[in-house]
Amino acid sequence: MKPILSISNISKTYKKNNIKALSDISFECEKGSVFSILGSSGSGKSTLLRLIAGLESSDYGQIILNDEILNSNLKFIQPENRDIDIVFQDFSLFPNMTVKENIFFGKNAHKNKSMLQDLINITHIKEILNRYPHEISGGQAQRVAIVRSLGNNPSLLLMDEPLSQLDNNLKQDIRDELITIFKTYGITVLITTHDIDDAFYMSDKSIILNNGKLEQFDKLINIYKYPNSEYSAHIFGNSNIIPRDYIPMAKHYFNKIPLNKEMVSIRPEQFIINHDKVVDDACSIQCEIKNITDTGYKYIIKMVYKDLLLTAEIKNDIMLKVGDIKKFHILID
Repeated sequence: MKPILSISNISKTYKKNNIKALSDISFECEKGSVFSILGSSGSGKSTLLRLIAGLESSDYGQIILNDEILNSNLKFIQPENRDIDIVFQDFSLFPNMTVKENIFFGKNAHKNKSMLQDLINITHIKEILNRYPHEISGGQAQRVAIVRSLGNNPSLLLMDEPLSQLDNNLKQDIRDELITIFKTYGITVLITTHDIDDAFYMSDKSIILNNGKLEQFDKLINIYKYPNSEYSAHIFGNSNIIPRDYIPMAKHYFNKIPLNKEMVSIRPEQFIINHDKVVDDACSIQCEIKNITDTGYKYIIKMVYKDLLLTAEIKNDIMLKVGDIKKFHILID
């Protein structure tokens, strides 16, 4: 399938502070795909969105949307002339306009009245259309911002930490609504987020940025299971980084720089202790338990293997105590 968005060798340096925000970033998005952009603070996530939106210009590289060059060394399309909308984490609603006026303020809103009405129903904001932004909750404001952006029916929707200010219950509701909207209208979306659950729940693939460089680009489950670096492994939560010569049966590994040593990422939930279900004992290690935390439905165990302190998460259906030496099986693909 031909990509709707093509990013080629994009680089950006903030010359005032000599900060290299992005370096040689390239990837492509297919129409209707939802990509998450992940990385630690300062990795370049928001800068990448701003470059695509046209709020800043790149130093090098090219951005193409719908076969039109938006940004290159010779061309720059102003943001208002790009078929792109962006949702910021602070909602950016006009305080002197009602919710309805905010929604229908978009440049193409009058052409998409039927779509806007559907979006209003999906997001459950019909009852607040005549209120002003200061009279609605944060969750309602986020819904209004999303509907306003989608009401323009853009080719590409950019979302910068769209759910970061919401509590967990409300976040789940809006996630569900967003997925319904994305699938119903086949919208192409790029989402920056710090929340791994948001990424897993809503996106097809993930772009991992590390100090302005593209660390890994793949389906989320592949990055989670087969990270190509320690950085990528830890982006998705706790991981045990173990020298491959400790578990030579592991097929997936990466080189740890600057040590140039082969390492394996083992998630805490990959350990099991019930050996009745284990056929091949080759993937087992014997550890001394140093600490046990009972969360109510699982144990979080700190244990020592050789010179490593490892973390395991297992069902709390067996008796364990600190000081026990137990054989843990590692589930390896």
